[in-house]
Amino acid sequence: MSENKTMKHVTLCLPITETRVLLGLKKLRWGAGKWNGFGGKIKNKETPEEATIRELREESGLYTHEDLLEKVAILKLYFNEKPEFLMHTYVTRMWVGEPKESDEMLPQWHFLDAVPYHEMWKADSIWMQKVLNGEKVAAHIHFKIEGTPGEDEEIFDRIEYDESLWGN
Repeated sequence: MSENKTMKHVTLCLPITETRVLLGLKKLRWGAGKWNGFGGKIKNKETPEEATIRELREESGLYTHEDLLEKVAILKLYFNEKPEFLMHTYVTRMWVGEPKESDEMLPQWHFLDAVPYHEMWKADSIWMQKVLNGEKVAAHIHFKIEGTPGEDEEIFDRIEYDESLWGN
């Protein structure tokens, strides 16, 4: 079985305007108290785009369409050198609805020159800054962890940029 099929496929979406980005303050479980985009696991038979739309609606109350998603990052996440997650990351500039709090996230607009990078996972603060500056990012992101990815605290190790990931 190929490495990409054994990894968990996940999504992330960043609603953006000319001057602001909508981020969610994670309220529960892994990552609680950190700012991030809206996303989660891709369910069976869902495309990354379908999962992105579903997760955005569930976590923020916003609805967008596949044609309004722009893929801006593909990130392969490793824990103790083992590939665990393949994250498909999108921005959307058009949506329907107003942000509203969910059980999992508290959405809040941030000016692009005042994004709370210091209140994010270290790796997110690196690649997300590039994305919000208009760059596309393909990278391997490595973490060290004692315990279970997605449950126990990880320590950022390194990021390696790799354009070949766009084929995933």
